[in-house]
Amino acid sequence: MGGVARSGFASRALLLAAMALFATACASMPDGNEVVHVVRRGENLYRISLHYGVPVDRLIRANRIGDVHALEVGQELRVPGARRAPPEAPLVPIAARIAPDGSREIALRDSALRFEWPLRGRVSSTFGTRGRDHHEGIDIPADEGTAVRAAEAGRVVHSGAKLGDYGNVVIVKHAGRYATVYAHNRRNLVSQGDFVEKGQPIAQVGDSGNASAPHLHFEIRRDRNAQDPLLFLP
Repeated sequence: MGGVARSGFASRALLLAAMALFATACASMPDGNEVVHVVRRGENLYRISLHYGVPVDRLIRANRIGDVHALEVGQELRVPGARRAPPEAPLVPIAARIAPDGSREIALRDSALRFEWPLRGRVSSTFGTRGRDHHEGIDIPADEGTAVRAAEAGRVVHSGAKLGDYGNVVIVKHAGRYATVYAHNRRNLVSQGDFVEKGQPIAQVGDSGNASAPHLHFEIRRDRNAQDPLLFLP
C-alpha cells in the first residue's frame, strides 16, 4: 500500500477476524439475532462486520455478495448473528489518534508493550492522510521472501488470504487492547490460534493483494483505531 500500492484503500475488508474479536468484547446483543443494515455513504463490509461482530465472510455468504467493492448507498444487508443493534450514525472511519499531540511519550505510556520493527528497512509510506484516504500503517519495501517478524508476543487471530487489497495477512492480538497487522505477504508462516514470540518469523515479504512491488504493510491498532506505528517503534 502507500507508495507502492496500485490503488486506494477501498478494500478495508481485512482485519475481519481480529476486529470481530474486539467487537465481541463490547457486544450488546446475544448471539443468534439477525438484523437488517442499510448501507450509508462511507461504509464498507469491514466497518459493518466490525460494528456487528460478524465476520466479513459470513456477510458475503448471507447476502451473496460477488464484489466487496460494489456496495451501494441504501442497499439492505442481512446480518445474521449480529451482536449489536444497527448504529445511529454512519460507520465511517474514526479519526486515528493516541493523544492530542500524538507524542511518542504518550504512546509508550499508553501501553506496557514494547514493539520492535517487524522488518528493517526504509519506510516508503508513512501513516496519515493521503488525499481522500487514510493510510493506516507504514510500508517497508524489501526483497521478496524476506522474513517478517512479530513485533511483540501474542496470539495469531487471523492468517490467510481472501482479504482484497491486503492480500495474505497475519493479524496478531497482543496483551491488552493492541493488535498488529502484517499485509501483502508472499507466504504466511503461522496459523490462526498460534502463539508467537517477539521477533519470531511469521511471514515472508511479498506483493500479494493490491501491491505493485514487494513490501510489508504494517499496522498497530488500539481497539478498532489505527495508530501511527512510528510512535511505538524504537
